[in-house]
Amino acid sequence: MELNHHEIVLLLSEARTRHLHADVLVSLLLDLFMEVEALREALIKIDRNVLEQNSGEHFQLEHEGPVFSLGKSTYQKAYLTAAFETHNNGGPSGGIDKLLARFYPTSADDLGRTWRECLLLRRLGFSAEEIDDYKNAAQDAEMLS
Repeated sequence: MELNHHEIVLLLSEARTRHLHADVLVSLLLDLFMEVEALREALIKIDRNVLEQNSGEHFQLEHEGPVFSLGKSTYQKAYLTAAFETHNNGGPSGGIDKLLARFYPTSADDLGRTWRECLLLRRLGFSAEEIDDYKNAAQDAEMLS
């Protein structure tokens, strides 16, 4: 059975309180997740900007404030947004939880699979039907020998 993002956050928090080495590794891991998230979001926004070039749309920040105007490139803006989210404890979940929720679903299917990659497929603009087609093809591929 795969862990969902709430279980991962809990286990990471427990590891940090028990061992100094684990604390260092958790910090490194979370920094990598933040970096990957920023790169993903920047590329998604760049792709959208290229597709929407004629409509005049540009990178839109998810948050307001003077710090977010510091970013000049798409990647800088995406990194500011991803980094800010790790500190944003507003709402029902903490900042780290929000970051990991972009990588790990909150639930699993009947076989205990979380289909992590489908979160990004949805963000990339795939429809629910296309994602179901992907899952079916992936399951078929698993049966190949």
